Amino acid sequence: MKWISRTIGWFKNQELARKLILINFILVVLPLSVMGYFAFTRFAVTLEQKVGDYQLQTLKQLTLNLDTYMAELDRLTLMPYQYEQIITFLESKKSHGQALTLEEIKQLNSFVSQVFLNGRIDIVGVSLFGENGASYVVLPESQYVTTYRLDENALWLKNEQVSNGQSTFIATHTIQSTSGTDFSVFSIARELRSFDSGKKLGYIVIDVDPSVIHKILSQVTLGGHEALYIADQTGGIVVGKDPSQPIEKITSLMDDNFSEGVTHSTVSGERQLVSYVTSSITNWTTIGIVPVDELMKDSIIIRNSIMLFGIISVGLAMLMSVYLAFRITKPLRGLIKLMRKVERGDLLVSFPVKQWDEVGHLGKAFNTMVSKLSELGYLLYETEIREKDAQIAALQSKINPHFLYNTLGSISMYAEVEGNQEVVKMTNNLSRLLRYSLSGQKERVNLRDELDHVMGYMTIQKMRYEDRIAFHLERDEASLTCKVIPLMIQPIVENAINHGIDQGIGQGKITLSCKLDENLLRIVIEDDGIGMTEDQLGAIRRRLQHSKDLGGSSGNGLLNVHRRIVLQYGEPYGLTLESMPYQGLKVMLTLPAIQEKLDYMEGNAHA
Repeated sequence: MKWISRTIGWFKNQELARKLILINFILVVLPLSVMGYFAFTRFAVTLEQKVGDYQLQTLKQLTLNLDTYMAELDRLTLMPYQYEQIITFLESKKSHGQALTLEEIKQLNSFVSQVFLNGRIDIVGVSLFGENGASYVVLPESQYVTTYRLDENALWLKNEQVSNGQSTFIATHTIQSTSGTDFSVFSIARELRSFDSGKKLGYIVIDVDPSVIHKILSQVTLGGHEALYIADQTGGIVVGKDPSQPIEKITSLMDDNFSEGVTHSTVSGERQLVSYVTSSITNWTTIGIVPVDELMKDSIIIRNSIMLFGIISVGLAMLMSVYLAFRITKPLRGLIKLMRKVERGDLLVSFPVKQWDEVGHLGKAFNTMVSKLSELGYLLYETEIREKDAQIAALQSKINPHFLYNTLGSISMYAEVEGNQEVVKMTNNLSRLLRYSLSGQKERVNLRDELDHVMGYMTIQKMRYEDRIAFHLERDEASLTCKVIPLMIQPIVENAINHGIDQGIGQGKITLSCKLDENLLRIVIEDDGIGMTEDQLGAIRRRLQHSKDLGGSSGNGLLNVHRRIVLQYGEPYGLTLESMPYQGLKVMLTLPAIQEKLDYMEGNAHA
């Protein structure tokens, strides 16, 4: 993707300190954030499961307590079977408004008293309805009523349990006493049948004050803002704590295939944890509702505390990362400033090396590089200056070479007119020497041209010294095309004449040999003059090794040539000396073998 490539390119171009900060951020903050998010999410889910399980167990215990109470009420509905008189009363035919006999009233009052006695003070009403019109109803704060007729449209009459002779529980509803006072009750009803014939006799209904369930519910606490309900099969509330919740919506979430479970609901934008347990006795469902925020209140406090601590810790870590990043890269920034100074030509800078880590080694390498650059700059400057000095030293004269060259031409013409061939020969050779010197502006010449120059010089010297000097030249034909520094051999030959042959007695011999040795050109100039003592040889060797003076007008041709070779080709090349007192001096020049043809090709390539 292009944006990934752009991001990588942008990252590569950032400063090292910013890279370190970004890397630390990616490696520290992002993993911690992701890990913290998933850890807290998992913790929240686990906490909800645990709370849901606890809430479900609590509702199970509550339902068990309610079932125990309801089982006692259920047994009370079977009491008519224990009283034959009650069964007889229910079988009797009664017209509307017909008065009961005193015996019937006595028996019915006795039965009702037993029901109230067994059911304690929670029972507020008992009703008996015969199939043939008999009825006996005891309401709260009322005398018994015999003219009360059963509402045949009541929902509980349509309950399948009732038709099967089982008891059914009726959700909280309102009954009215004879004085007109309304009472809220829940009821248990049962259809009564004859043991002998199985014929339906009627119904018994027991009304109970729901405060007893309130007391049981009040003993259970699910949370600070919990809602606790008991609902019937239709979703109607039997009794509950905080009945303001929309129970219809919550009961719709329950699974009809399970009598208990835990689910979630959203009411007014607030998530609720809902637990429910259905009683096997009453078929009522006990429902516990706790807001998830209420459950997560403590965990949110813990989360916020951890987040605050994490933010502070990560913030301190990032501050430390920024500090360390800039601290680590500070020497590099200083090194960059020094490099910019070097780019502007300031070679007098130095990086302070205070430690020997990678930056310290880099600083040391920088200092070495600057030192080398300074030395190379000096050598380059020295090369340019000394090359000019070498040319001047080789000429050994302050006069204008063009004027001297023209003057020698005039002398040669005059001597030829006069017939003096020796003067002509000498002036012609000297002219060639001057012409060669004038072409010394070239950096390199052929060895053949350099040897021709030496031969011309020796012609003049032999005419000067007559028979005192014998000169012998040995050369490989392959070496003649090698490139060499101009005015390189003649100063050494001159040194052999002036300091070896001239100061001796009798005839002297100078031998010049040139040969190729693998990739090296070796030139040897050997004389049989007075030679050097061991001290003299050691002194001049030390000068060749350490001195940077080219000799110039001092006449030290050996030092002049050696320094020029070293400046041109490097330290491995130059002069080496061998000598014994009165046994002459042997000077060996070592240069790289650079052929004329190769040099020509290099010149074309550069062109």
